[in-house]
Amino acid sequence: MTQSPRARPRKGLLAITGAFQAPGGIAAVNRLVIRSLADEGYRLDVLALAEDRPTFLPGYADAAHLRYEAFAGNRVAFVARLWRRLMVGGYDLVLSDHVNVAAALAPAGWARWCRYVVWLCGVEVLTPRPDGEGRLGLAHAWRRLAISSYTRDSIARRFPRLPVQVCELALDPVRHARELPAEPNPARPRLSLRAVDGVEQRLGPAVILMVGRMLGVERYKGHRCLLNAFPDVVQAFSEAQLVLAGEGDDRPSLRDVALSLPEAVRARVFMPGYVADDLLRQLYQACTLFAMPSTGEGFGLAYLEAMGHARACLGGKVDATPCVVRDGLTGVLVDDPTSPQQVAGALCRMLAHPGRTAEMGRAGYDLVRSYYLYPHFRERFCAAIS
Repeated sequence: MTQSPRARPRKGLLAITGAFQAPGGIAAVNRLVIRSLADEGYRLDVLALAEDRPTFLPGYADAAHLRYEAFAGNRVAFVARLWRRLMVGGYDLVLSDHVNVAAALAPAGWARWCRYVVWLCGVEVLTPRPDGEGRLGLAHAWRRLAISSYTRDSIARRFPRLPVQVCELALDPVRHARELPAEPNPARPRLSLRAVDGVEQRLGPAVILMVGRMLGVERYKGHRCLLNAFPDVVQAFSEAQLVLAGEGDDRPSLRDVALSLPEAVRARVFMPGYVADDLLRQLYQACTLFAMPSTGEGFGLAYLEAMGHARACLGGKVDATPCVVRDGLTGVLVDDPTSPQQVAGALCRMLAHPGRTAEMGRAGYDLVRSYYLYPHFRERFCAAIS
């Protein structure tokens, strides 16, 4: 009896900004994609435009089935390698994480000899973007995947003839558990941090946590608003503490804002900089609630991380935050997240009703457990590209 020939392994070509060197939402999307395609049996060629060296973290794919190249921002070399790969052909899937990167694929998409998928992640496609180059990458894609209905709707209003599918994200399958237990971890670790005034203090029972990059180009995330709101919070709750975890070029400026606060307030502000995953998990467990009054989220993975620790979230109503945080169910959303008064009022209400805040945290935990874990993403993503 003649054996049937072994099926050819599927091949994928990913033209991306990066996945393993930089933090941020787009890199998180790419890690989810790499893991999903690896689990589906793909052999992957990954071209990372913005990373300065090939970097691959274990747990996302079998290194023997992944070829990873970095281009340190050299757009000419990146596009040349991309087209060499395309000319060799044989790819079952071609995907990009950014419309401007996908512009290099637009001629092939226009000629219909390469069907590529492009992710729509947030600021790169929200008004007033995309620019002319980005519009090429957007227009000639075979599939367009938005990470939230907010991002999809923003594109649909301006480009009504371009179909866009929503494929919501999930917690990272390596940094977080693939499954969550039925009951959240009740532990509240005893942590001490150094406040911006230089004095080390133990975190207490009313900790407000924000986790996010502190970049000048990402001031929309709301660090300043939280700092400006915090004096009113301390006036109402003298035990309140504010932890701003994250690193970036705007951190010195934010530290100056914190140091300009009244002495009794700045003594309760902590800016530990970059924190490794183990400490980050402890901070989520130690906090009372998570706050990120952002105005420019395309999705909001930080909210998911907090919800995965059963913590209620504070956010705004002007970006994709309502797609993740359900107002009154898993957190509190303010009409104007740039208003320190509105943010302070919401924080005070959450601190004044710890039982209700804990209930919202538990509801968020249950939502993540039922919809926002890696197996849920893999199912959504594979359906979207089929």
